[in-house]
Amino acid sequence: MYKMMLVLLVLFAGAANAESSASAQLTQLLNQNRNVEGEFRQSTYDEKGNQVQVSNGIFLLSKPNKFVWDSVSPYAQRIVSDGKTILVWDLDLQQATKKPFAGTASNSPAALLGQPAESVLPHYVVTKLGDHKYRLEPKNKEEMFKTLTLAFKNSKVSAMSIIDGLGQTTLIEFKKVEQHKGVANANFSMAVPDDVDVIVEGQ
Repeated sequence: MYKMMLVLLVLFAGAANAESSASAQLTQLLNQNRNVEGEFRQSTYDEKGNQVQVSNGIFLLSKPNKFVWDSVSPYAQRIVSDGKTILVWDLDLQQATKKPFAGTASNSPAALLGQPAESVLPHYVVTKLGDHKYRLEPKNKEEMFKTLTLAFKNSKVSAMSIIDGLGQTTLIEFKKVEQHKGVANANFSMAVPDDVDVIVEGQ
C-alpha cells in the first residue's frame, strides 16, 4: 500500500508539473497575440455534428481588452469593446446592446484573447494536446462552455474550438493574422447612427 501511495504521488506531481508547463507555454503565446488583426471563419455545429451556421469576417485586437469583431456574412454584426464596455450591433436589424465588459469576457472569443493570460489561465485546467495546441477546461463548472481549444502557427493564433454546455461546437479559423504594436482608440468607437435602437444593460 505504501509503494502504491508513492506511485500515485509521483503521478500526481507529474501531472501538476505538466499542467504548469503547459500554462507557462500558453501564457507566452497568448501574450504575443494581444495586439493582432486578421480574418476569421466561424462555423457552428449542433450536438450531432451538423453544421448550423457559418460566418466570415475580420477582427482587430489591442490590449488592454480592446477589440473589434466584424461579421460580414451572412449577417452584418459588429462586436466592439473599448476595454470598459462591449457593444453588440446588429446592422441589418438596426439594433445594438451595450453592457459592461466585466463579467462578459467568456461570451466572446475576442474578449478571451484580449485579456492578460496571467489573469485568465488560473481559472482553467490547461492541457497540451500537441505542438502549439492547448485545451482549457473551466474550474468553475458554471462557465458557459465545457472546453476551449486553442491552436497556434508560427506563434500566431490559428484556430479556436469551443464546446458549450449543450454539446454545441463553435470552430473559429483565423487567417492572415498580423501582429501590430497598438492602434488608435478611435478604432474601438461605440458610436452608432441615430436611427439605431440602443439598449444599455447593467445600469
